[in-house]
Amino acid sequence: MAKRRIKIVILFILLVAVLIGVGQLYKKLEYNKESSLIDIYNYVSPEAVSIVNINREYNLDKLYTFDPSLKELIGILNGDLSFPTVIAQYANNEKILITKVKQEQEVEINSFIKAHIALPYPAKEKEYKNAKILFYSLPNSNFLVCTFYKGLFAMSKDYKPIQNFIDSDPENTFFSNEGNIELITKMRNSAPVCLFIKINNNTLALDYQVQNDSIELSGYILNNIAKDSTNNVVIPYMIHLSDSICIDSIDVSNENKPATVKIFLNKKF
Repeated sequence: MAKRRIKIVILFILLVAVLIGVGQLYKKLEYNKESSLIDIYNYVSPEAVSIVNINREYNLDKLYTFDPSLKELIGILNGDLSFPTVIAQYANNEKILITKVKQEQEVEINSFIKAHIALPYPAKEKEYKNAKILFYSLPNSNFLVCTFYKGLFAMSKDYKPIQNFIDSDPENTFFSNEGNIELITKMRNSAPVCLFIKINNNTLALDYQVQNDSIELSGYILNNIAKDSTNNVVIPYMIHLSDSICIDSIDVSNENKPATVKIFLNKKF
């Protein structure tokens, strides 16, 4: 009788272990399915003024030529980028990186941040709506603010962009008021790296290429409000550039709609 009871207990424990394992596997599959199907662009705030869109493998050192500060966020992922990855910037220079992640990547990302990025203190946690936000201490009294939410990972050096990310409304995003969404979608899907920059009521949609020491930005000026197209000549000069580069030349053509633009930037020596 005692042996039978032991067998029953063992079988019960094995059954519970199997059920737990099946449950965890189901959650993992559901998590990864959600991540693969989610539209990352629904989580880019309309308050952003520019986007760097990385669509596939790319030599990121070439991208850092345009904006060295991008390395502060992209480097935290230790080269483990999913695609697309979006870095959005606000008018006050706050930035947020958003990328798709699988469930197993959560542990890897957090472990790398703890081991190589953050100071040796436990991360502070805050609940906001249905999301858990982690605050990692950095040197000079700074923080890295992170969250895993709906199959996406978002991180910033500031809290507000993370809050905006969690508050996202698919009906009100960075691209919601664009009249040329088909052109934008085509560029997002085809170019390894492209930029979208809002200037007043216009959006610059630019393919990003580096040739030797020069950066070539070529694409379109999308006018969201009808106006005199001669203003298009001025718009590219209003791009905010890092201190390490300068404008070499700009060529704008209003012959077609939308207007086309080609911008050459050079390093400052």
